[in-house]
Amino acid sequence: MTYVECAGGQDRDTTTSETRPYIPPSKTKNCYLKDEFDRDKCGTSSEQACIGEYYDGSNSSEINGSPDSCKPDDRGGYCKVGDSYYVARELIFKKLTSEDLLDRYKSSSSSSNEADTKRALRDQERRFTNRIRELQIKGQDPLTKKKSEKKEDNELHGSVSGMLSKIGMWFLVILFFISLSILLVQKKII
Repeated sequence: MTYVECAGGQDRDTTTSETRPYIPPSKTKNCYLKDEFDRDKCGTSSEQACIGEYYDGSNSSEINGSPDSCKPDDRGGYCKVGDSYYVARELIFKKLTSEDLLDRYKSSSSSSNEADTKRALRDQERRFTNRIRELQIKGQDPLTKKKSEKKEDNELHGSVSGMLSKIGMWFLVILFFISLSILLVQKKII
């Protein structure tokens, strides 16, 4: 299995879907014009990230970025071509002003913290579960080891309690013989 990256360093296998190959990764969706993303083109020279028509209200021109021009973020990413920043809006790119960029960073840092935390916990749980499954397939089940450790603890407790019960039995036998000898001495049998 090979590691393929889409624009913005997004892993094709974990950020895109094989069943919906037309949906771009969520962190770089603004780098693609509508219907331009194709999962199979990720990592190739024909990937259409940050390439298309730019319209500023009075005139239009082409931006010719590359997949390296795509910068991921929590708001869908953006294209940095030269000293300008762009986001895809349907069939054209829109140039971001410095205020737009500041707003992106202000809102992304505060509003998405809870969602990012939940997403990170889900990802961590998924990775943990996958690792357990992988070890189980290899015959190194980490969950079984924990049960065997408990069994060793039970064996240790069992041996200690067995030893204490034997000591108690011998104490009772000795006590029985002492009390029997005292009775025999009182009856003047001995």
